Amino acid sequence: MDGGIAVAAELQRPDRYGWFQTAREVRPLIPRGAGMSFAAASFAADTVSIDFTAFDRILDFATATGVVEVEAGIRLGALFDFLAARGRYLPIQPGHPAITVGGCVAADIHGKNPARDGSFIAQVESLKLFHPDHGTVEASEDKERELFRATCGGLGLTGIIVSARLRSKPMPAATLDVTRRRVANAGEAAALLRSSSAERDLVYGWLDLARSGAKFGGGYVMLGDFSARPDRGAAKPLASSRFSSEARARLPLPLLNRWGAWAVNGAYRVKLGISGGGSSLADAQFPRGASEMFYRLFGRAGFHEYQAIVADARYPDYLAFIHEQAKRLDVVLCLGVAKPFAGTSDFLRFAGDGISVAVEVPRGGRSDAFMAELDRFIVAEGGRPNLIKDGRLPREVADATYPEIERFRAFRRAWDKGGRFRSELSLRLAL
Repeated sequence: MDGGIAVAAELQRPDRYGWFQTAREVRPLIPRGAGMSFAAASFAADTVSIDFTAFDRILDFATATGVVEVEAGIRLGALFDFLAARGRYLPIQPGHPAITVGGCVAADIHGKNPARDGSFIAQVESLKLFHPDHGTVEASEDKERELFRATCGGLGLTGIIVSARLRSKPMPAATLDVTRRRVANAGEAAALLRSSSAERDLVYGWLDLARSGAKFGGGYVMLGDFSARPDRGAAKPLASSRFSSEARARLPLPLLNRWGAWAVNGAYRVKLGISGGGSSLADAQFPRGASEMFYRLFGRAGFHEYQAIVADARYPDYLAFIHEQAKRLDVVLCLGVAKPFAGTSDFLRFAGDGISVAVEVPRGGRSDAFMAELDRFIVAEGGRPNLIKDGRLPREVADATYPEIERFRAFRRAWDKGGRFRSELSLRLAL
């Protein structure tokens, strides 16, 4: 079960490369990493999910260049510890250390300053991909370029990522100096996010969605730079995490009702207002400690997330629309995060010029109607929703907001002629 979607599917966990010699099944396949995406990208009915997490070794590391080759099942936390011990790091990482490198490639995730750093593809030098009809193929910007660019952000639909060569960077320090700038409204937040994106190592905004009126959409913008002060030792190893979909759904009823969301937002607003300005690199890249507890509060029903890029000038209007529709439909707004973006979309990658807004609401009630209203705004304004974050996004919305989606479909028809790879997400969006 993922994103409120439940199907009966087969799961295989190969642990030997010999599996590839027998992977000639007629049944459709789909690779699965940590299974932490918000959409059903790694399973479907009558489809075999291939859990690749047993393939988690570091294969090579070049001290001179910092290029590291890893199997696709390695988790980001393990890779972070390996690189940090050698004074290196990956600038572009999602928010949880249990996510696999293969998942990062397939979703082409973004990090803490996508306007400057881009998405995960920017640090992928090459990858090896397995397809039953083609065998194992190496792809990069210089070799099998179309396959490489279709796989980075291709949602696992071009084959199974076996390994990847990643470009790490020298770690300037083990800590970040983080400034928390209070912003009164959406316009002030948008201006600060954009003006800070060119140079900062970390820039994102927390939106206070518990308030109403002129204060709605204000909050704090976090600005971080590697510390210029001498570090006290090397970066600390990441603590282990037991977070999973089962652990998240233990509460039978949600605690994030209107009063619960108001209390959580209020407490976090106070914390940001009084907390200090230092953060370890690990905590800055993987702020999972507080978020794991937060997601448990949604209970068994879970939540919807809607993340979309809108033009800077339309950002205040978009937040006002979110507020208006949430009030009209009696939907509780629990979390809002904003990040600056830059660039153009290619195939299915989530990119564009503007500011992304991620909003989370409890599943149930009129939450589906609320999400449909956000669809309407984004389509009308030429925005772009994130396919991997939304488990109910309709095909017509994806078609209207991803200008290269037909190019991806054409590439898939030529590369995966037998339709060997599919997921609930690909079936829903006719990819």
